[in-house]
Amino acid sequence: MNWKILTSLTERLRYMLWYNIERPHHSLNKKSLMEYFCGITNSSKSELFQTGMTYTHHRKMNKFKVNLYRFLKRRRNMLPEAGILSINNNACKKNCDHAINATPLSKIPKFRLIGNKHSVLNYISEVIIKEKIDGKIFFDVFSGSCSVGRYFKQNYSIISNDILYFSYVLQRALIVLNSFPKFENVKIANLSANPGKRINQVLEFLNKSEEKCGFIYNHYTPASKNVDGIERKYFSEENGRKIDSIRTTIEALFNEKQINEDEYFYLIASLLLAVQKISNISGTYGAFNKTWDPRSKKPLTLKPIDIIPSNFMHKAFNSDVFNILDKVSCDIAYIDPPYNERQYIANYHILETIARYDNPKISGKTGIRNYSQQEKSVFCSKKTVSDAMLKLLNNLKAKYVILSYSSDGLISKDEIISLFEKAGLYGIKLYEFQYRRFKSNKNTHKNLVKEYIFIGRK
Repeated sequence: MNWKILTSLTERLRYMLWYNIERPHHSLNKKSLMEYFCGITNSSKSELFQTGMTYTHHRKMNKFKVNLYRFLKRRRNMLPEAGILSINNNACKKNCDHAINATPLSKIPKFRLIGNKHSVLNYISEVIIKEKIDGKIFFDVFSGSCSVGRYFKQNYSIISNDILYFSYVLQRALIVLNSFPKFENVKIANLSANPGKRINQVLEFLNKSEEKCGFIYNHYTPASKNVDGIERKYFSEENGRKIDSIRTTIEALFNEKQINEDEYFYLIASLLLAVQKISNISGTYGAFNKTWDPRSKKPLTLKPIDIIPSNFMHKAFNSDVFNILDKVSCDIAYIDPPYNERQYIANYHILETIARYDNPKISGKTGIRNYSQQEKSVFCSKKTVSDAMLKLLNNLKAKYVILSYSSDGLISKDEIISLFEKAGLYGIKLYEFQYRRFKSNKNTHKNLVKEYIFIGRK
């Protein structure tokens, strides 16, 4: 098949869920959907043959159209709510990634984090385009898994922040770095002169490092029964030893000045991403599975992290947002705060411990690390969230404010609009669409929640 045809179909597939944005759901019928999605096949057969499509390809495409329609009919309740997002169909003909030069979604790690915006990045960019929001500096107030900052780093100078240290590690690797670390001073035999090969050599060196029984092995594998009297199953014993070995080796390389700060954070980020893939959890680290998930039995393996080049410089903070507001001035402030009462430090305590590797005091069945009052988020309390949100909106130095929130959150959309108004924002708009609750039972409609995107100008 001609690559032009394949590319066109791929772009249409990326936007198939946008088709019904301006129409009621009942208009989703086979004929109209196929006219939009597979309009390329409306060309005459002679034109298709000229572009390299054979009759066999044509028949296969028709079969593909029918299968796609059946898929959409099964998932029709995943479509955005009609009339909420009024995106022009002409805009949908272009890939949104190309329209704003965004990082391809394939280059953004799917980090297992509540509220991770990986699945809604295209919606956010569509809203930015529709509202004609412009500027050069983008402040990602609650960076979390860094998906938003990484997605937009080719379009803006990103200022990212999160109170959790493991997020700061990810920010340094996924957002701040614009070129691959060189690893020039690592003392490894036969170190290549090629920077790309050197990264693979360093990761292979860490992957093969001698296993050690350290903090993770002692407290978060079944070996914890002998140490704490509680059997925890976050990791297999083998992977627990590997985590300890790799983390202590990275620390030793940094202390011996064989790696610099950028290289240090790059390696720890690679470890955190690898840990996510072999953790025996259902969603968060607030609990471990009683039985072993098949992926938790796979050996932990560090892999290279793709670096997204950018013409902009980026900066990362590891702070309570209220402590840096006087230091940050931006064009666009993107706010994606916690929306439920479960503290993130509790949900992701093991990632925080691996990132810091500070041998903290732990307690309880899950081995949660002790955390201070300063590490708690005021956005996770029904009593304090409204005042905290108003304080944030009042003190942000930004031209535009974009707020992502869930219909499952502690404050309602009407309350948020009221807070925007109290903070003196104008031109307030609300966009909303449906998505599935984090780690929900996909067979129940009760787990469909709405994502809100609020826009305001200061």
